[in-house]
Amino acid sequence: MGFFCEKNSDIQFGMEIRNLAKTPIETIVECLIQSFEGYFVQLPSNTDYWEDRFRNARVDLRYSFGMYEKNRLVGFIINGIDNFNGQSTAFNTGTGVLPAYRGNKIVDKLYEFAFPLLREKGVTHCRLEVIEDNSKGIRVYERIGFNITRKLFCYKGKINDSENRLRIEKMASGEIGLNDFGDEELYSWDHTRDAIVAAGKHYDTYIVYKDNQQQAGYFTINPEMGYLARIGKTFSGTYKELIGAVKQIASEVKVNNVCESRTQLRTHLVDAGLVNFINQFEMEMKI
Repeated sequence: MGFFCEKNSDIQFGMEIRNLAKTPIETIVECLIQSFEGYFVQLPSNTDYWEDRFRNARVDLRYSFGMYEKNRLVGFIINGIDNFNGQSTAFNTGTGVLPAYRGNKIVDKLYEFAFPLLREKGVTHCRLEVIEDNSKGIRVYERIGFNITRKLFCYKGKINDSENRLRIEKMASGEIGLNDFGDEELYSWDHTRDAIVAAGKHYDTYIVYKDNQQQAGYFTINPEMGYLARIGKTFSGTYKELIGAVKQIASEVKVNNVCESRTQLRTHLVDAGLVNFINQFEMEMKI
C-alpha cells in the first residue's frame, strides 16, 4: 500500500533534495507518522515494522528522496526498485509531506529530481497505490503524469464456519519463488513472488489438495498476523474451498489489494464473512 498526504499552504521556503541513503530509519519513520496524522488508516509507529515493510517492498534508499530544510526531513518519496510484470519499476511505497510544508508542490519537485536518476538506473516505469477516497492525492499524482491502471479491493474479518477439510501441505522455504501458478499478473507490488521471497520467514505458502489428490489451489499467509497475501485456484478448485482451507491456519484474516478483475474471489471473500473496508487505485507512469 502506498501513502500520500498533502494539502494547501501559503508557506514559501528554500529546500534541498537528496536521497535517503544516509538518513536514519528513525528519522524517516518520524516524518512519515507526522505526515499521516489523521489519515484514512492509522499507521504503525514501530520502527521494526517499517524496516520489515521496506525490505518486503524492495526499498532502495539510494533511489528514495527527501526534501530537507536545514537538515530536517520535511517530505519524502520512498521507492522500491524491482521488475514488475516484466518492466523495470520504481514503486512508490510511501510519500509524505509535513503539514506545515504542504501546498508547495514538494511531491512534484521530488519526482522531477528523481526521474533522471531512475532513468539512469534503467527504470522505465513508476508505480504507486493511493486510497480511492484520497482525491487530493490522486489529483497531485495525475498532475505529475500518473494514470490509474486498476482498482484494488481490501478485506478483513473472521471467516465463517466451514465444513471444508481439504488437505493442506506447507511448501518448502523459498519454493514459492520457483513455482508458477500462472497468476502473477493478478498481484500488486507487495504480493509478487519477489515480495514473498524478500519477506522470508514472515510468510508460509500452502498447496491445497482435494480428496483425489488433485491440487485445488494454494495460498500464502503470514500466520501470526492472519495476513493473506496470495490465493489462487486451479480449474478443479473453488475459492470457497480455498478460503475454508485458509481457516485451518487463521480464522481471522486481512486481504489487501485484490484486483478488481477477480470478481469470483471478491464475492467469496464477502460470502465468507469478510468486509470490504477500503479500496485503492494502482497508478502508473512511463518515464
